[in-house]
Amino acid sequence: SQNCSRVTRLTKQVCTMAQQIEASAKPSIFARASTFALSKVKVGTPLYSLAYGAAAGVILSGLVYAGRTLSVFCFDHEYYKLQSRKRFYEKQLLFTREQEETAQAHQLASLSSEYDPVATRLPFKPLDAKYRF
Repeated sequence: SQNCSRVTRLTKQVCTMAQQIEASAKPSIFARASTFALSKVKVGTPLYSLAYGAAAGVILSGLVYAGRTLSVFCFDHEYYKLQSRKRFYEKQLLFTREQEETAQAHQLASLSSEYDPVATRLPFKPLDAKYRF
């Protein structure tokens, strides 16, 4: 009605019709539901306590997550320890492989020193060339 005080007669009729429409319009289902929910969630009610506790839990778990992430990024040296152990293991593995290769070479050398090509020929036949060194 304040906006309709200084207008022409036609515009006044439009203003009164608009006010009638606004006055007769029911609030939407969302507006009624939110009003109902907010009336049930007041300080001291169980729903308020549950919502407050849930919000506090979400905030606390977020802080714990951030703290653990910060701890891993800044203070976790386990990665370096594991990398050092892996490097040491690789060096040890290479050393043992070299030792095994050397042992196999010595075994082949001792076998070849005992190798007697004449013993591989058939009796009373000449020695085949593939059995010679």
